[in-house]
Amino acid sequence: MIKPSSSLWRVMGMVLGIIVCAVSLMWLLTSWVLGRSLGGISHAVILDDLGEYAVLYEKAGIDRIRKLYHAGLHEHDHMLKVQDQDGHILLEVVSPELKSFVWPQLPPMADGQIGWYSTEMPETGATLLIGRRGFADGVQLWFGRTDVEDIAILRDVRQQLLLVALLTLLVAAFPVIWFGRLVLNPVRSFIHSARVLTDGDQLTERLQVTEGIPEIREFASTLNLSLDRVQSLTEELEAANDQLAHELRTPLARIRGNIDAVLANYGEPLGREAAAQAIEEIERSTGLIQSILSVRAGDARSMRLHLETLSLKDMLTDICELFTAAAEQRGLELELLITGDATVLVDRQRVQQAVSNLLDNALAYTPSGTITVLLDVEPDSATIHVLDTGPGISPTDPQRIWRRFMRGSAASASAPGIGLGLSLVKAVAHVHRGEAGVQNRPEGGADFWIKLPTGLNGDATPSPVPALLP
Repeated sequence: MIKPSSSLWRVMGMVLGIIVCAVSLMWLLTSWVLGRSLGGISHAVILDDLGEYAVLYEKAGIDRIRKLYHAGLHEHDHMLKVQDQDGHILLEVVSPELKSFVWPQLPPMADGQIGWYSTEMPETGATLLIGRRGFADGVQLWFGRTDVEDIAILRDVRQQLLLVALLTLLVAAFPVIWFGRLVLNPVRSFIHSARVLTDGDQLTERLQVTEGIPEIREFASTLNLSLDRVQSLTEELEAANDQLAHELRTPLARIRGNIDAVLANYGEPLGREAAAQAIEEIERSTGLIQSILSVRAGDARSMRLHLETLSLKDMLTDICELFTAAAEQRGLELELLITGDATVLVDRQRVQQAVSNLLDNALAYTPSGTITVLLDVEPDSATIHVLDTGPGISPTDPQRIWRRFMRGSAASASAPGIGLGLSLVKAVAHVHRGEAGVQNRPEGGADFWIKLPTGLNGDATPSPVPALLP
């Protein structure tokens, strides 16, 4: 498990910091807006009470105002005063919290006119807001209230907002943690694996992603497939270098020796024999190189095909006749089983070469018993099976043996071949829009097969592609 790096922590901390700042700013703005709103509410409440008291005074007098004031439960942080035009107090009700307040001397208000007065209360730190209204008979109505209640409400609201903000931060932290765990951590794992691949000599390192969003896991799987392909090609290249160095060193040494013999025995039978052997070794080396190019051209579907319509039954009969003698020399029996015939459009030479490679393998790895060539015909395809009674293939062989310069686990150092035969088989099947495969037989041995399309029209028909080979 790759631990988050310092840069990852910085990214997550920065995101969380942005969230904290945003939530804090929203809390401050909301508190400020509520404070402004509560100040407006104080003016509205005083205006409403002044209006109501004014109506009662004009209709029922001061006694009705007194009853309404006490009925309204204004005992705390409120005050009411009614005075006549000479300044005599007709009614005064002041809550205990405001006993120290001294009514200011202010000019009287005209009939219907409203004035405002505010001051800070030193004892409580609250703001006292007083509204005044005048009447036609010179009576002045004073009604005031402090913002103690408003401050308590605002404090409660701020506490609730703070709780909501904390919950919001907790909820917002989960996506950040999720992002860091399921997105950034796999990315860090990718970087770590890439560094291991770059700094090390091993190509077996792969991205290990057990967590993450589906897109990250899919990306990891795709990249691992690419790394598998790189490893496969690298192993093939290394094997090719080793095999070519080994295979070409001997014929080149022989060619040099033969040429030396030609120079030393020019015009004599020994010189002509050495020249013939040199040509034979050159042809062998040329054939090896041609096989490598043929496999590559088949993989790229750029192999030149000389297509002709032929009977697979007749072609297999001819091939088996050629290999019968070789099988008898090894004490093996070669049999041909035909369940039907199929007419295909193929390159005869290429398909014969592919089947011959399968028979060569069967002869090389079958110590005793029978080798069977079976033609299985289906409506849209025909499959050529080469069945042997050899050791079969190991669990790691089915994919490995088809790669260039790779030999099966049953191959020994003394066994002929450099691992190109099966690669050529697969390349020929591929260029004919077919398949090649292998599986172990229940009774022992291996079953190598080539599946070819039998349709002479449409996509199943192999089409010649401009060759990359001469």
